[in-house]
Parts: sequence; structure tokens; C-alpha cells
Amino acid sequence: MSHDQLLISCHCGAARQTVMRSAQSGPSDANLCHCYACRHSTGLLCISYVSIQPPLSLSGLVSHTDETTRTSIATLHRYFCETCGCHVFRRWTPLFSSEAKDEDAEVEVWEVATGIIVGLAEVRQAADERNEEWKPLLKFAGHVNTASTRDGGLSSFLSHIETYRFEVRGDQGAPSITPLLAAQQESDIQGAGGNDVLEAHCYCKAIRFHITRPDASSRLPHSGFPDLTIPFATSPRELIANPHDEKWWLLPPGHANPSKYLAGTCACRSCRLTSGFEIQTWAFVPRSNIFFFPPASPPSHPPPSISLSPSPAPAATPKPIPLDFATLRNQGVPLKTYDSSPGVQREFCARCGATVFWHDRWRPDLADVSVGLLDAPEGARAESWLEWWCGRVSFEEEAGNGRTGEVARMAKGLVGSLAEGLRRWEGERAGG
Repeated sequence: MSHDQLLISCHCGAARQTVMRSAQSGPSDANLCHCYACRHSTGLLCISYVSIQPPLSLSGLVSHTDETTRTSIATLHRYFCETCGCHVFRRWTPLFSSEAKDEDAEVEVWEVATGIIVGLAEVRQAADERNEEWKPLLKFAGHVNTASTRDGGLSSFLSHIETYRFEVRGDQGAPSITPLLAAQQESDIQGAGGNDVLEAHCYCKAIRFHITRPDASSRLPHSGFPDLTIPFATSPRELIANPHDEKWWLLPPGHANPSKYLAGTCACRSCRLTSGFEIQTWAFVPRSNIFFFPPASPPSHPPPSISLSPSPAPAATPKPIPLDFATLRNQGVPLKTYDSSPGVQREFCARCGATVFWHDRWRPDLADVSVGLLDAPEGARAESWLEWWCGRVSFEEEAGNGRTGEVARMAKGLVGSLAEGLRRWEGERAGG
């Protein structure tokens, strides 16, 4: 078995198979992409893929086509698991310039999401365990398409990994966003409501909701502390249970009129295998502050081609409804639920695969919201709405969980560098 074979799996296992790296002698570079399309189609602040040969199976996967995504790409398709929502593959066709040797040539590029690579083939693992020195097959190379974040997004937390510095290339070195998509992004942000409403949506906009500022209802939920702030592995159960009923998700802490919500990063195995990528970003928001827009109702019958009667008034914009999953299903919102563990549920868009929510039965009135869906005017980190926790990456100890050898080391290096970068970023802000 060739050491160029990558073992992959999503959370539910439907995508489990072996894929081949694309033909190349050196390591496969994975760039962390921060573009608008990647953020809103996954719900994450950045994503990463490596090139492979065409996979043997697409069974159980949903294909979603990005329209007008990049100037150098003819078509781009994303494939995600229809059961757990994990992003698995990406396929795109480059546009060739007039200088190309064969203008009619059509080359499809296949890529696999880095978060679902769980190991390398046996021959590589055996040598890996003997600590043989050789160049890595996979490595994270740098940040691309950061310009569309407005504030740098997650790249501000991650300037280097292990012994080398990341290269931040803005929109250089990767397919750039088309003017049409850039205009759409600007329209989304400009129309993101007033200072007290934060709009959010997936890439296909089948999932649309907004978040309101903290109010009296935001204090009603009770929740134990998250692993983000109190490490579960090393903390007593009674402390995790939040015995003093602190409203840790509202910031500034203890303020009579809090204006922000807590946000943070997560590297747990479940988040990685249900998203497809190593770093998930969550904001903790009470359900009472989340309002959904139901899909517009289609007309009951087509209008006549000729009519002498006055034109009907335009349909009113649907009134947003409080977040209630049963109601949303009845309204036809394509929000699909996946039980990632007993009592824990995750929602994703059934059309484009964007991760939307995480919630569980122990704190039903508080939801984790994917930050990549937010459209804050100031930037992807939405800092006028969110306070980022920098003391820890949630479940950072699980960065290599379920992965072996070089793949586990690669993930631990990325998450360890993120944890260090968060602390450095916090220190720089405090010192500035």
C-alpha cells in the first residue's frame, strides 16, 4: 500500500474511505482560506483542503455548487455528508488563459478537507513509528483570502505553526473573489441591520437569522461552564456545574447591562469530524436572542399573463420567529439535525452544508452559533458583538484524538500554535 494514501472519515462514518494524494513529490500544502464563500458555506472562520486524485466513492454525499465564486475557477462543487453535515471534498475546474497550450483542455481538481484525514497508509505509519526522518507529506502552509474578513479573521490568532511563520497573502496566491460575489458580500454587510441586530446566514441563504443584544431574557438560562473556560479533563465536576449560576456567556462579566456574547475556538474530535476542519469557532447565545426568517411562501398559483386589475401589493417580508427547532421544521426551513452524541445535537444547512448550531439537553436555552455565518460590518470576528476567549482552545487536548502518526502531529501543531497565538493576541491588546 502506497504511503500516498490518506485514510479519511466523517463523524458518522458514511464518508470513510481511502483516497490518493495528487501526484507530487513534495509535501501537500494546505492553505487556510478565509474567504466569504468558505466561511458562509461551512460556518467556520477558515477552512483547508489538500489535493487528491478523484475519489472512488461519493456515496452518501450532497453536492452543492458555488456560483460566481472566483475569477480563475469555472465551477466549484463542495461535497458534504448528508447525515452529519461534514464537508468532505471540493472539486473545481480552472479557467485557462489564452497562453495555455491547450485552451480546450479541462482539468478537474479534487481536494479533501484536512479535518477528516485520520491517518496515512500502513507503510507510512510503520516507518513513522520508527521515528524515521523524512519530509512530511502534509503541512499547513499559510493564510489566503484574508482581505474579505476585514479584520483578519482567525489569521490574527495564528501567525506561525511549530518552527515556521505562516505567510499571510491576503487575496494573493489563491483564486480571488469575483466582483459579483464581492458586491454581494458588501450588500449583505451593509444590510446587516442596526447596531442592535446582527444578521447571519449560510452561503445559499436557505438559513437566515439574526441575533439581538443581551436583554433580561438572556439571563434566564442556567448552564455549566464550557470546556473553553473550565477544562473538563482537569477540573472538579462541582466547579464545572457552575454552582453560583454565573452568566458566563454575557460580557462584560457581572455588568448590569452586558452588550456582548462570549466566543471561542474548539478543537474537539466531534467538531472536527462534523465540520471537516480542525478549528471550529462558536459564539454562545441564548435562544431568546436568536430569531429566524422562514422561507418566503411561493404563490398559490401563477399570475395571469394579462390582467386589467391593479397589480397586487408586494409580499411582505416574513416576520422573524424565535428559535424553535420544531417550528422551523414545520416552516420548511432546511435545517437538518444530527445527534453527535447522546443528548447533543448539531444543526446544519441541508442544501449547502454550513454548520449552524450546537446545543444539548443540559442547557436547552443556550445555543452555540457558528461564527462564520455572521455578517458584522467591522469584520469576521464580529468584535462589537463578541468577546473572544483567549486563555484556551476548547478541548485542545483532543487535537490528535482519533488520528495517528504524522496526521496527529500536524493537527496538534496547528492547535498548539492557535492556543499560543490567542494568548499573544490578548497580551498585545492589553499592552496596546
